Amino acid sequence: MALSLKKNILCTPLEPWFLREYNQIMDSLKLGKADCHLHSVYSDGDAEIADILEYVQNQTDLDVIAITDHDTIEGALLAKKLMADRDYNFQLIIGEEITTNEGHLVGLFLQEAVPANLSIQETLARIRIQKGLAIAVHPFYHSRMQPARYATMDGIGATTLLRNNAFIDAVEIVNATPTLADENLAASILNKTLLFNAEVGGSDAHILEAIGMGYTLFEGKTARDFRQAVLEHQTRAMYQNWSYLGLVKYGFFYFPRGLRLLIHTILHGRRHRAPDLLEEEIIKEGNS
Repeated sequence: MALSLKKNILCTPLEPWFLREYNQIMDSLKLGKADCHLHSVYSDGDAEIADILEYVQNQTDLDVIAITDHDTIEGALLAKKLMADRDYNFQLIIGEEITTNEGHLVGLFLQEAVPANLSIQETLARIRIQKGLAIAVHPFYHSRMQPARYATMDGIGATTLLRNNAFIDAVEIVNATPTLADENLAASILNKTLLFNAEVGGSDAHILEAIGMGYTLFEGKTARDFRQAVLEHQTRAMYQNWSYLGLVKYGFFYFPRGLRLLIHTILHGRRHRAPDLLEEEIIKEGNS
């Protein structure tokens, strides 16, 4: 993949030549890269907003990012304010990962926060009123954390996706969380066979090193170009392999959450969720 190739060749003696060729190819194709699923300390992420901006500026070749904290846009608004005071080489989208009563949705291009715990129909309507984009993120991952408010990932599932497909603009078929390979495959199968929505990739970054591990290729370089590409279904979800150091940092970050999940599960049992037979069949097919 393009970004992976770029990082691998940094260690070779032919670095200038390879980088020049790589950049010429990307420029000729006029393809941009967007990671529109990032978290900060304003929800359950580990990174400050200023540190996210510096990391994207100096450690990635992303053209567009979105700060999508859980049930708030305060971090994204701070990022917008900080970016107004300096010339960055990427653009920002105001986003939010919204908790609905059936799972999580990401809203992009928002002017105001969408309240948590509404019905999925009401949530989609509030995104639409703001002329935002609605993204079904990690749709096949379902948290069983008890109580549910501690869940950092909870997809809406196959049946809910189908019922509300007319109002969903894109499906995240690449989520860079290392443990979601099966769920990504199932989301891709569903989207390519039944939904036919735009596909997007996102890092779902909660630590700096995760930023850009999942991303979306689109024609153009700006946030406006990205929006148009999603609406026209002209996107490609991409994934970059984790480094060993990144995986170690990821593990240290998530270990306390996993421990808390285990304790709550032992004390309270698994959170009930009605089985999604369609989803189970798709996952079974993907693993066969």
